Amino acid sequence: MSSLIKTSLIAPFICSLIIAQSYDVVLEKKTGHNGWTSGWGTAYVVKNDIVTVAIVPELGGRVMQYDLGSHQSIYVHNGNQVPSSGNDLVGGFRVLPSPQSDFVWPSPPNLDFNPYTCTELVNSTDSVVIYLESRIEDSNDPKYATHKGLQFKRTITLYKASTRVKVDMTMLNKGTQTVEHGIWDITQSGCKAGSDYWIYFERNPSSNLGGAKGYVQYIHEGTDATQWKPDVAQGNIMGVQYLKKVGKIGADCKAGWIGFVDRTNGYAYVKTFTYQENKTYPDSGASVQVYTYQDYDLVEVEVLGPLEQLSPNDSVKLEENWYATRSSGPILSVNSAGLITKHLAAEQTEDTLNLTGNFGLFYPGIVRAVFTDSSGGQIGIADSITVSPIDSLVLTKKYQILPGAINLYLESFDNSGRSVGILDSVKIPSPLPITRAGKYKAIQSHKTQFTVNCKYGKLYLDISCNGSYRLNLFSIQGKLLGSLIGDGPCFRTITVPWNAAGLFVVHIEYAGRKEQKTVILN
Repeated sequence: MSSLIKTSLIAPFICSLIIAQSYDVVLEKKTGHNGWTSGWGTAYVVKNDIVTVAIVPELGGRVMQYDLGSHQSIYVHNGNQVPSSGNDLVGGFRVLPSPQSDFVWPSPPNLDFNPYTCTELVNSTDSVVIYLESRIEDSNDPKYATHKGLQFKRTITLYKASTRVKVDMTMLNKGTQTVEHGIWDITQSGCKAGSDYWIYFERNPSSNLGGAKGYVQYIHEGTDATQWKPDVAQGNIMGVQYLKKVGKIGADCKAGWIGFVDRTNGYAYVKTFTYQENKTYPDSGASVQVYTYQDYDLVEVEVLGPLEQLSPNDSVKLEENWYATRSSGPILSVNSAGLITKHLAAEQTEDTLNLTGNFGLFYPGIVRAVFTDSSGGQIGIADSITVSPIDSLVLTKKYQILPGAINLYLESFDNSGRSVGILDSVKIPSPLPITRAGKYKAIQSHKTQFTVNCKYGKLYLDISCNGSYRLNLFSIQGKLLGSLIGDGPCFRTITVPWNAAGLFVVHIEYAGRKEQKTVILN
């Protein structure tokens, strides 16, 4: 119990330091940002002390930077080069119309690499929203016949005290013909020579792609497949190890996430999206794709929306969210709070629970370890752990199991105290029975008796026993609320403020015995 007391006293102090940090969002407009050529025009640089995002309207509205701290995730081929056509390798994040079978490269110029207009929709300390709009594709080149009349719009939002970047993409048909396209986004991520880079996503277990492999190989099918690693981790996790070989795969990922990990330095970047059931996806049914280069140190991490019939003036949308954190992979799962590299595991020794797990968090704040009963109701907080996206959470903890606890879950809260989601959960191997005490109801234990009552906003705990005793009353967080030491026969009362959510832990020592009871007021 001493470790719980220490945690409960120290964690609020540390948490108060985190909350004191503002993490305000700031927008700066820069020419020559990161040493880029002035030919790229003005970069819209948005940051919040955790991540930095830079958008370059002149380069087809591309996002050319998404850094966690000083660690770069987006590839920039040559910041001093002004591209003259879509064939010029630039890097960054961009959006194209799918399917790829419609393309005879270079890609449609007004959609891909010609300048976008740029407007600030919101510029506050809580968030910055940048709006981008392409020209309408008006080329009479026959290779753009199915793209003529298309236009792209998107908004990019960065939030206070978060690594989250929301990207809303809209494709409109401003032409006179009905076309069928989907939204296809591509992020070029840099891979430094000699480092260990991986892409992860969850394969659809019921997929028919590639002969039920869960993915299809578009380039060099049936030959070099050494960089594709099905089942690299439990849970149908697909891994792509960057080996500087050319290749491309696609998969019908329904889990709605794909992540890129610099395993050498322990940084992870994730895209999340919503898979739409009963829709037709392009390129053999792919919702995610990975393209690898052999001549350049980069990979392309791609998300695709379903194909849609677009009549004139129709539009289609795709929303995704980006997150960044510290992790060396593999990525086993992604949720709104963070990513999991090792699921919660629990081992039990009598009334002690040994917990292990490994996570990357998307928000600075705290993670609470919470015990729940068979109905899922919260019966106690075991711990509050200060967390940040710039440090992974490697959990190795011991907690005293509360009687009646069936499960333990980790809930993440941002630095304003708002819950951002359940990070992970685990079952308790051998739950302990619970003893409940209602008003004036006694719990018998050998020759010692407890009675719990609540009235006038106070908690009263009475003890009667024969012989010497020591009684300690703790909150469920481990804070000592009151003590009694004496000799029986006697009858004594502890009075403490009613501030522990109706659940208390009582320790008794008497006649060489040590007992613990968890008392819940009905």
